[in-house]
Amino acid sequence: MSYLYSVRKSLHRIPEIGFKEFKTHQFISDRLHQLAGLKFHTFDFPGLLVKYEGSKTKQENKEYYLFRTEMDALPVLEKTGASFASEHSGYMHACGHDIHITILIGLIEHVVQEKPDKDILFLFQPAEEGKGGAERILGTGVFDNYNIKEAYALHVKPDLPVNTISCCPGIIFGIPLEFDVHFTGSSAHAANPDRGNDAVMAASHFVQQTDSIIAKKLPPNKSRLFHIGRIEGGQIRNIVADKCKVEGTLRVFSKMNELRETVTDSAHASAKLFGCSAEVKYLGSYDAVYNSERLYNKLKSCLPNQITLVTADPALTGEDFGFFTSRYEGLLFWLGAGVEKHDLHSPYFLPDEKAILTGIEVFKSLLNAR
Repeated sequence: MSYLYSVRKSLHRIPEIGFKEFKTHQFISDRLHQLAGLKFHTFDFPGLLVKYEGSKTKQENKEYYLFRTEMDALPVLEKTGASFASEHSGYMHACGHDIHITILIGLIEHVVQEKPDKDILFLFQPAEEGKGGAERILGTGVFDNYNIKEAYALHVKPDLPVNTISCCPGIIFGIPLEFDVHFTGSSAHAANPDRGNDAVMAASHFVQQTDSIIAKKLPPNKSRLFHIGRIEGGQIRNIVADKCKVEGTLRVFSKMNELRETVTDSAHASAKLFGCSAEVKYLGSYDAVYNSERLYNKLKSCLPNQITLVTADPALTGEDFGFFTSRYEGLLFWLGAGVEKHDLHSPYFLPDEKAILTGIEVFKSLLNAR
């Protein structure tokens, strides 16, 4: 199945962001429509649900296995130097979704060839990277008429060797919540700062104060994260800034409301201190990804001998597969990508293509296990 390496390369060349995965959708559809025995459901946005029915069970009694992958990329300028680098300038498959898609295509081709006596759904989902793809798919009601017995997904992990996977029962990915804080003050000449209200100072105080409060208020471990990734404010160096925007993310395993209230209270307190106002906007959030203990034990018992399983520590990585594990019994595992030097979302991130075959083998084992 090494021919799938060329599929991955083709996908890597055409990265697209959430709900704009038009070329990606067409590439997947064109390839899968060449296969016999499949049925397709499309949406009014990029995304594809593929159905294979191999059992002789009556329709109302069928139990389906669901395998899901993401389709979207990131607004990252690729710097890998690969011969198959992105042809869409400023966009890149920097989270490995090209690998994930290829694995699901390979699994579907295997199913069509082997014709197992199972009923299976394969979902190519748009917009995992913070734009609500899973919620929108589930909101269409497309799964309402299916009895989904088990739901599966995977995600490449840079620092894990190829032919190795990592998993744990219970929570494996935490709850992310993105936020923006808009500080508004009034401008003045830098020589007369008392005549203005400095939005940049309010924002700076907010960042430092909130980080300190959260460090003191919650347990000193990896159970929570407050991170600011972008600050934009001011017009020129010698003017007191009247506006400043702070973009950040919160990550927890539980008690998000407590963390959210802390951020809101801190933003307003920092603004008031410098005579400014603050508007806090909370953006998309995911459910935690919760692995079924039964399916985790199933994974351990059916894994091929050549693939190593190591125990995962719960991570504060966000993944909207959590919306599926909140609804169905599910399992997500880390897949070794063999590129320890560069992390997810890096412009240099380029998973080892051999991970594709490992991912397919694990999915096949989960599908065939009784």
